[in-house]
Amino acid sequence: MEKSTIALIIMAITILLFVTEMIPLAVTAMGASLAMAITGCIKYGDAVSGFSAPVTHMIAGMLVVGDAVFETGLAKRIGDWLQSSMFAKNEKALLTAVVFICLLMSAFLSNSATIATFIPIVAVIAAASHGKIQGKHIVIVAGMAAAFGGGATLVGSTAQLVGQAIMTKSGVKPMEIFTLSKLMLPLCVVFMGYVWLAYPWIKKVLSDMEETIPASQQEEVKEVVEWKVWLSGIVIVLCITGFVLEVWNVAIIALTAATILIATNCIGYKKAMRNLDWNTLMIIGASQGFALGLDKSGAGKIIATTLIKWCGGPEASALVLLAVIVIVANVLTNFMSNTALVAMLLPIVIPMANQLGVSAETFCIGVIIASNTSISTPIATPAVTQTLVCGYRYNDFVKIGGPINIIIAILTVIGLPIVYGL
Repeated sequence: MEKSTIALIIMAITILLFVTEMIPLAVTAMGASLAMAITGCIKYGDAVSGFSAPVTHMIAGMLVVGDAVFETGLAKRIGDWLQSSMFAKNEKALLTAVVFICLLMSAFLSNSATIATFIPIVAVIAAASHGKIQGKHIVIVAGMAAAFGGGATLVGSTAQLVGQAIMTKSGVKPMEIFTLSKLMLPLCVVFMGYVWLAYPWIKKVLSDMEETIPASQQEEVKEVVEWKVWLSGIVIVLCITGFVLEVWNVAIIALTAATILIATNCIGYKKAMRNLDWNTLMIIGASQGFALGLDKSGAGKIIATTLIKWCGGPEASALVLLAVIVIVANVLTNFMSNTALVAMLLPIVIPMANQLGVSAETFCIGVIIASNTSISTPIATPAVTQTLVCGYRYNDFVKIGGPINIIIAILTVIGLPIVYGL
């Protein structure tokens, strides 16, 4: 049996497992990579080479940095400021402020941790407002904002980190820290504008929903050590600066930052290791072997050729193909992990773009952005899913997130060739 056929079979099984999540995503990614090696599609060393890639080390370091920001109390300090600010006196003003802060924080920190911080903060503000502010109008949109913000930079979400690893392995120009920001920044502005204009609609959709946001979620207040708060803030600013100026390799910058925060006990070593998202690290490391198998076996080229043929052959419009890819990614991410989707689609779209002689980077970025801006269902991303604790219904997400999801998808297709070229 041809290696390309074997790789296609492995891919089909992998996609099924990714979509259904019958087994953990990390196990699926690792199994796919090992299957490629065992069947001879790649060398055994290729199957685990992703674990030594700089991007894998970078995300490990940034996970520790992000955790320290919450551990030292810096994130809570931001929430406390919001609670005592003028924004807490008006529901629409509070909604706007929370959305903006969630967009900003999740661009550099865990979007899941960001929304987990703001749910109890909003609950406390709502409880103290004597009915003037209803948390249900804010939390659902804050979850969507955290998902959006996570797609604004290279370090904001795991989807782009998996994508970066695959792009690097496949010879595609890797993204820089703010490559995604070029398009995501205006998309985030559009999202904020939608929230502002759709505020009456949000209230109408949720009018018959009982206010069930539990203020008891507020974590027990820990003793805050002022210098640790400042140090964690300074370190993350220096990280961002280092990434932008390319002072060192991204992995060295992130691991140095993590080392400083652990050495100064801004976060304990054992807690830092315990809190590391090993699932994400496994997916990032293993998915590179899977992608390499599709490439080296020729399976990716076969899929790309077939899709191009369906769309018009050699005369196929690159823009039409890009639109199809973005729409497919956007729809699928509403029902499956965005990390899994990126790992699944990038090995297909890269050879497709190469065959058409267009920018593979633009196609990859299209998939990544689409995977981060799918917010039409409560299972679209973990940040959105977390808001279910407040009692929202499935259709609440469809009615509130659906319209902006469609608008953003259209703007993504229009913006990609303008911003990144085609």
